[in-house]
Amino acid sequence: MRGIRSLVVVVLCLPLTACFEEPVQEHLHLTILPGGPVVATVVQQVVPSERGRDNPQLTRRLEESRASLEQELDPWSQRFARLTPIAEHKSLEISEGEVRRAIRSAVLQSFDHAVQLVEADGLTGNLIDTGSYQELSLFATGGSRATYSQRQQAERLLTEWSTDLADYFSATIELYTHLDRHPDRAESCLAHVFDKHEDTEATGPLTTIEGKLVVRVKESMERVAEALLVPDDEAYSLNELSRLVYDPFPARLTIAVEAVVLDFVGFIAGEGYYERPAVDVWSALIALEGRWVSPDLVTAAAAPAPDDQQPDPDVSLIASLPRQFSTPPTSADIEMAILSELVPEDVLQLRWHTPAKNRQEHDADFVDWLAVMASAEDKIPD
Repeated sequence: MRGIRSLVVVVLCLPLTACFEEPVQEHLHLTILPGGPVVATVVQQVVPSERGRDNPQLTRRLEESRASLEQELDPWSQRFARLTPIAEHKSLEISEGEVRRAIRSAVLQSFDHAVQLVEADGLTGNLIDTGSYQELSLFATGGSRATYSQRQQAERLLTEWSTDLADYFSATIELYTHLDRHPDRAESCLAHVFDKHEDTEATGPLTTIEGKLVVRVKESMERVAEALLVPDDEAYSLNELSRLVYDPFPARLTIAVEAVVLDFVGFIAGEGYYERPAVDVWSALIALEGRWVSPDLVTAAAAPAPDDQQPDPDVSLIASLPRQFSTPPTSADIEMAILSELVPEDVLQLRWHTPAKNRQEHDADFVDWLAVMASAEDKIPD
């Protein structure tokens, strides 16, 4: 038994400690002001060059991304250049000689002007003002940034990932079957799954059977989480590729309104903003929770985000949740289910009411638009 416990400790200290932050990130944030103006802000980030160490393909991608931002040759700079904003602000953050972050904001006269920023990527929309309420609608129009080779690669990697997911679901179902027979062992086993087993001695060490079950789950979780990692000699992770291929608007899009929101459809509500759902394989996996297992362990342990924004699983809570599982799915079942989720929402809607006194706020002859932009930038969600 000691041998099994040693194996558990060695294996579980490694897999989910990789950097899941995407190497290049784009975020468009729209702040719709009372009276009609819109502050459009694009934030683009590039990770340090050391991230591409020993990976020539990723290194080249990072170098090209930094150069395009520095020279304002990136697609967003070109789109902003075609606008005639009321005011504009841009900044470039450089650390250790490398461009790390570019921010570009513009105050646009209306939402119709903001639409020009998204139409090139397969989105369009309109804003209707009835006098009593305002209603924003976004429509997916199709298209893709992906090249033919990227499409082929995404299809191949998705098939391989579906096989890894089949192993993960099978291993998790086997563990859940054991825990249904021994519910008092749930917290101890899951603590080892999430590598939070320092305080589990009170419930006893893992048995030989439990050690094998936990190791199999953990190893399969590691392979599933590799969808968030850029493979050696590749420039993109599977998750990024899937967004390029299946999402007409692969950048993150968030919207804030300075008003009382009445209702929304399709958006995800955040703290002070509404977000367009991402269309990628990781989001698809999250959406499938409950199809074959619940709670899902791998999405509770990893996310496409920086280290300081990774999930922190509550072992006690997860152990206390009702466990549901079915017959293990085949890789073909999984691939078909993932593909069915890789479809953007046809229409997203946001409806709000702006009090009459606030509608005049930005109608004055003089407005400090630089201050308005700075305020909007400060409120961009992480």
